[in-house]
Amino acid sequence: MNGPPARIFCVLAALWMVVMAWRLYPQFGNAIRVDGQQTTVAAYLRDACGRRVGPAAVTCLAEAREETQLMLRREQGKSVLLILAPAIFYALWWPAYRLHVELRARRAAASSSL
Repeated sequence: MNGPPARIFCVLAALWMVVMAWRLYPQFGNAIRVDGQQTTVAAYLRDACGRRVGPAAVTCLAEAREETQLMLRREQGKSVLLILAPAIFYALWWPAYRLHVELRARRAAASSSL
């Protein structure tokens, strides 16, 4: 499968990666998902600590910033995985496919020599 099907897959995988990167890049640096809803880090901080004043607000903001950084990194990891999914699939599938072809060729050679 070194011919056109592999080339077509590579072209489609590259196209997928470009389109998904283009779609996800604008929200990559500040979008998080809270309860299934996508929001920005600033909006989350405003909602979480907007009504607090004084020392409670400072503590709330520090804790919320730490939490949002974890959520942001998790969301970014998912985005990168989604962008790279075709390449990861191909990297895992190709060696298995080559092994399958090699084993099939060996069986055919063994059965024809008998």
